[in-house]
Amino acid sequence: CNPETVSTDYNTSDRLYFEPITLEDVLEIVRKEQPKGVIVQYGGQTPLKLARALEANGVPIIGTSPDAIDRAEDRE
Repeated sequence: CNPETVSTDYNTSDRLYFEPITLEDVLEIVRKEQPKGVIVQYGGQTPLKLARALEANGVPIIGTSPDAIDRAEDRE
């Protein structure tokens, strides 16, 4: 995550995390925050690649499903 590219406006978010976007770090944040789900479509390629692993770990994906992401990225 590049801190220069994210909004640091606390009027639009309750908390900001400046952690690497790895499965382990995201799962730790999910464990701490207990969200109803996560949106992976707005973070570029890295979170898109984590969608299936997050789903496999019981994290609900809000929006485009991991299957649909895989179909959309299939270049063949």
